[in-house]
Amino acid sequence: MNTYLIFLIVFTIFTSLIDFYTNKFYKKVWYKKSLKEKILLIFYLLFHNVLYYCIYFTLFFAIYYFKTIKLKHLLSYLILLIIIPIHWKTNDNKCWFTVQQNKLLEINESYGFRDPYLILTNGHSMTSGTGGLRDKLYYNYLIGAIIATSIMIFMKISK
Repeated sequence: MNTYLIFLIVFTIFTSLIDFYTNKFYKKVWYKKSLKEKILLIFYLLFHNVLYYCIYFTLFFAIYYFKTIKLKHLLSYLILLIIIPIHWKTNDNKCWFTVQQNKLLEINESYGFRDPYLILTNGHSMTSGTGGLRDKLYYNYLIGAIIATSIMIFMKISK
């Protein structure tokens, strides 16, 4: 799992730095924020990228390392996969952390988190929670990951 952690750290630092330096919203408000608000903005940025990696890349590591991965790690991942859409649904189809980040950035709370695609293309998405293509792709991935992880858990238990 050292490979997993190395990729997690590299991904988080890389995407966070690029997002911070290319996102027009950070540039617009950074100078007028207090130290506490700046720390919160950096925390939300790092937290989102860590969480994104854990949600959307862990499945590939779990499949690749299936023979050696521990059942408790698969169960933890499954819990995360279930909690995320529940969190979105119970928060008006938005992530609470994204809403807080958007408040600090002084932008509409309907802006979605900038995933790696949006970071690399320097784009922004207003489809957060509206059922657009982006939301459907994320929900479908979560459903597929829940199914795949459940199958792996069943296979581990059945051994």
